[in-house]
Amino acid sequence: MSTTLSDTLNRYVIAGCAEAIYCIGDDFGIVCNPQFAILPSHPYRSPLIVAVYCTAGRATGRINARTFDIVEGGFLIVLPNQITELIDTTPDFKATYVIMSEKFTANLGIGNTFDIASIVAERPYIRLEGRAREALDGYIKMCTSLIPIEEHPHRMEILYLMTRAFFLGLGYFMHEPSTTANTRQSEITSAFIRLVEQNYIEHRDLDFYAERMNITTKYLSTVVKQTSGKSAAEWIEKYVTLDAITQLTSTTKSIKQIAYDLNFPSQSFFGKYFARIVGISPAAYRKKELGE
Repeated sequence: MSTTLSDTLNRYVIAGCAEAIYCIGDDFGIVCNPQFAILPSHPYRSPLIVAVYCTAGRATGRINARTFDIVEGGFLIVLPNQITELIDTTPDFKATYVIMSEKFTANLGIGNTFDIASIVAERPYIRLEGRAREALDGYIKMCTSLIPIEEHPHRMEILYLMTRAFFLGLGYFMHEPSTTANTRQSEITSAFIRLVEQNYIEHRDLDFYAERMNITTKYLSTVVKQTSGKSAAEWIEKYVTLDAITQLTSTTKSIKQIAYDLNFPSQSFFGKYFARIVGISPAAYRKKELGE
């Protein structure tokens, strides 16, 4: 899986199709109005934290089981390894993307990283207005002015301080009660998907997740299907196959090694599992995607 900013940009952004790209090291970047090499309704995962700031138009996307309409002034944060799908955009859609590695955010010193991730997981999208939007515009302007000054001896330190200040201020708005009431069923589905994100390699049986959540397997299956449109088993399969697809297309690992990394008992078992879900064998998929 691509784990760096440059790898991710090369994989997902069409070369030469961005208004501007500002990068410092391989852990922080700002990309203005890019065109992505991502097909609508084609799920993908990024190992980076991606903040999407809509400056015009509208886009519809899905993070795990939740669908969001992103409008002008909207600010959406996608956490590492969440399943993301771009559903549709209007012709006038424009956005600025702030992309950070987990290493970068860990060095911000904002407090407990797990708590921050939990807050964002519960409320990843907010619409900024007035001074809140002015603060975001100002933060982006300061970052894009600083990053090109490569000779500045304290460039990274200043970037950390500015980013820390911005997200501490943003936290006030993210802590506000959501205008959309979360039902108990939605909370169960969100909690289940977060558990799958953390455990899909080692655990693919629903009993494990139901036990961890102190509910029955039948109830878990019913709730996840009703709230997300996909069964609990399908969510597990989606994470496994997305991981496999990412490794097949962005690494030179053998299929046997990928099967081992994903905790399959054999390459043959992995091949049958992959083909059942994707429709073709891992080898055929790699050949088709890479044009080999």
